[in-house]
Amino acid sequence: GKILIDGIDIDEYNLNSLRNIIGYVPQEPQLFNMSIRENLLWSGPSSSEKDMWNACRLANAETFIKDLPDKLDSMIGDRGVRLSGGQRQRLALAMAIIRKPKILIMDEATSSLDTESEQLIQDSIDQLAGDITIVVIAHRLSTIRNADFVYVLNKGKIVEEGTYAQLIEMKGHFSDMVELQMLGDNKIVNSN
Repeated sequence: GKILIDGIDIDEYNLNSLRNIIGYVPQEPQLFNMSIRENLLWSGPSSSEKDMWNACRLANAETFIKDLPDKLDSMIGDRGVRLSGGQRQRLALAMAIIRKPKILIMDEATSSLDTESEQLIQDSIDQLAGDITIVVIAHRLSTIRNADFVYVLNKGKIVEEGTYAQLIEMKGHFSDMVELQMLGDNKIVNSN
């Protein structure tokens, strides 16, 4: 197979120019033992203060950062240990956004988050949709509910594709996964 970006095979892109158009948010964010400002500048070296706050707003990180005593100059510790998991993930998203990517890859970015943090990330995805292409890799299917298109992989092969609603109606792999996740969520709710 081939991977095309705007109809051009990625092999035809210069590696540096390809890296410049892609933002990446991994499951476990890479944060440095520096201030929030320095982490943002590491990702977007020429960013202004306005750019930083805009990226934080789009990532739903602005409020918690403004609540910190030193705001953008707050030290976050090694790998962001002074932040909650949701705060780390939203900061990682801000670091990706500040680069102004054309493609944003979210690789299991909400898998270990609580429901509130997951919703904040989802709100950010919804807000960014339309401005950039977002590729969401997820086992947590609530994350992709608003996706324009969904590909279902099984053993490395695409086994289903369509919108979320179309895949539910197919009564195949995808609808089975959604049903299993809903049952799991109900067990958690009912056990409390």
